[in-house]
This record gives sequence, structure tokens and C-alpha cells, in this order.
Amino acid sequence: MKYSFNNWNNQFGTIPVTWNKLDYTERTTWRNHGNKNKGFTTYDDNRKIYDKNIGVLVPNELLPVFDVRDYFDLDNLVFDLSKYTPGMILPWHHDDYPTYAKNMGVQDLDSIVRIIVFLHDPAPGQQLWIKDRYCTGAAGSWFAWTGKTKHMAANLSEVDRYVIQLTGINK
Repeated sequence: MKYSFNNWNNQFGTIPVTWNKLDYTERTTWRNHGNKNKGFTTYDDNRKIYDKNIGVLVPNELLPVFDVRDYFDLDNLVFDLSKYTPGMILPWHHDDYPTYAKNMGVQDLDSIVRIIVFLHDPAPGQQLWIKDRYCTGAAGSWFAWTGKTKHMAANLSEVDRYVIQLTGINK
């Protein structure tokens, strides 16, 4: 099934799980994102409060098993992985998509769709909030928003949290 919507905001669903735990824990190597102060906008107070815990880890290379783009009817779709170790957080913010917008020539940020796919069943304390909605589900569950929708992600659990992040343009 290929998901397609006129408005991707607040959409959700599930896709088949084609990966296994070893794909993201043993076969993928991780590094710090690099610049935890670019690509999204949050309040200065959040940066002061969470300081060293702000961030996410990204893979050194992407395994083909994580390429789930065929399930989503979006243009210029790219994907990446994210790993949050216990205590990591991206506090309330909205995405600015600077690299994506530049590389894809996007002028209207509201046309950009962001999708998060859970790689594993959640552990207590692993969180994704989109506006006022707590988003949770089993491995393969996905949640979408558009443009500068306010959201946050956190790993307040005792184990690592892994997700696929997709970015595309609504057709």
C-alpha cells in the first residue's frame, strides 16, 4: 500500500517491518549529528535547560533495508536514521529544513512533509509529540506533519531509541 494525502498534517499509519534489530544495533555505526543548533528552531530557554542533552545520532551509512520511500506518495523523498541514547532530547521546536530546502529548491516550507517511522516497539519513556498529540505505536508505525509544525522527541527510557526520518514534498 502506498500512502497519499492532500494534507499530510496529523496523518499516521503502519508499514511492514523489513528490518531486524541487528540492522540498526550491530550493522549500523553511529556519529553525532554535528551541529545541534541548526536545522530547527527552539526557544533559547529550551537550549539553556536541556543544553548537553540536545541532539541525535545519525548513521555513517544507510543500509538499503531502511529505504521505505516506496510506501509514501511524495516527491523528492529522502530518508535517514536517527538514534537517541537515554537522556537525548530534541525539545519543542519546528524544523527549518535548510539543507533539504536548498538541495530541492523548495521555497514554500509548508509543502515539506516530515514522517517518523518507529524501528522498534517503544520502551517506556520514548516519546514523540506532534503539537498536543502523543504519538506511539509498534515497530512500523509512522506519524507525519508538514512545514513548521511544533513537535518534540525524547528518550527518557533506559535503552536506545531508533527511528527512520523521511522528508518529501506533497504532490
